Amino acid sequence: MKKVLLISAILLLTFVGLRRNSAPFISVKEYRCIQTGLLSDDYFSSISTAVGELLGSNCSAHVVIDNLKKQFPAVSKVVVSYRPVAVHVMVYAHKPVCSINNSLVLTTGDELFAKNVFSERVLVAIPDIAVAQESMTKIPLLLSSLLHALPSNFNETYDLELINEHCVRLIDKQERHFTIVSSIAQKTMPQLLAQCELVKKNIGERKDFGKGITWIADTRFADYIVAYKA
Repeated sequence: MKKVLLISAILLLTFVGLRRNSAPFISVKEYRCIQTGLLSDDYFSSISTAVGELLGSNCSAHVVIDNLKKQFPAVSKVVVSYRPVAVHVMVYAHKPVCSINNSLVLTTGDELFAKNVFSERVLVAIPDIAVAQESMTKIPLLLSSLLHALPSNFNETYDLELINEHCVRLIDKQERHFTIVSSIAQKTMPQLLAQCELVKKNIGERKDFGKGITWIADTRFADYIVAYKA
């Protein structure tokens, strides 16, 4: 009886040791690659293929993880679990924050990736921001501050254009002839947007929309909003 318990304990410790020390089984024939749904099918398919090649070469877990993160920068974390029937490889990605010029995606880690890296389900849920070429090199710095100042649901009401740190344009989605101009330095955006809604309402009541004229509500002044025709 003691011998049976001893053998069982040894087998258990060996199995735990394999997992904790990231050592592969003698031969890996089956594996399952899983993701959280952030990545596109094509990008994830490439990851899954790479996983198969690495495991087929009997690479240890830490080698698999290191290689995947180097080969696929959008991957933020990889967890390898050795199980009796198959190896499970869980892949986590950097979380998208917004789309840039309909071609790039900024993530929570202030990293930029091609838009086709992420799934359509994720892309439709984040704002698409137009950024002028002059500000492309400053995207992480400028957008991090701007998105922090704006209401989280701003994209339901406005299209956002970032020209530079001194000029941010919020174009009303319902009334395309009304644009709010602000700056990165502005810290009271929710209050200003609410006041600009009153400005838009007053212009609408005077029936000044619909004449091909764009109205600008400039909020870059200390104590007031200046509304004028563009």
